Amino acid sequence: MLNIELKARCEDLGELRGRCESLGAEGQEPERQVDTYFCVTSGRLKLRESLESAAELIHYIRDDMAGPQESHYDLYPVEDPEGLKAILANALGISVTVAKRRETFVLGNVRIHLDKVQGLGSFVELQGSVDEPRELPLVADEIQGVQQALGIDPQSLVKESYAALVARAEEAERARYAN
Repeated sequence: MLNIELKARCEDLGELRGRCESLGAEGQEPERQVDTYFCVTSGRLKLRESLESAAELIHYIRDDMAGPQESHYDLYPVEDPEGLKAILANALGISVTVAKRRETFVLGNVRIHLDKVQGLGSFVELQGSVDEPRELPLVADEIQGVQQALGIDPQSLVKESYAALVARAEEAERARYAN
C-alpha cells in the first residue's frame, strides 16, 4: 500500500480541531494507541494496539524528511497482540514504545490526525492513501491544500517519526542522569 503523509508540531490542538470542524471534516471518536517498534534492518515494524480498534502489525518504509513524504506500508490484523508482541520482542528486540491519544478527521481523501504523544507534546499528521503510484502527485497537492487551509506553518514540519523522536528524548534523558 502507498500513502503520502506530512507531520508538524502543533501548539494548540483545540484550535486545529475547530479549524477541522469549520472546514467540514468528519470527526471520528478519539482513541489511545500504543505502538511498539521492533528492531529491524529494513524500514520500521510496529505493533499498534488500541482499546477502541483491532490491533495490527504495520511494516513501512519512509524517508525522514520534512514535508509530504511517500510511505510504502503493509498491514496485518492481529488477534493476539500480547502473544505476538512477546514473540517479536524475543526474536527482534523492542526499540521504542510510543503512546498517544489520537483524534482523526477526514476531509476529502485526507485523514487528519491530531496527536498528543506521551513525552513529546502535540502534533498534526496529514495522510492520504493511493491505489496507484501515478496518483501520488494529486494526493500530495490535496495534502498541501489541507495544510494551507488548516494554517499549518511550514516551519513546524517534522521529518522524524514519533519512534525516532521518542528514542532521541529517552536517550537525552538517560544522558542527563548519567552525568
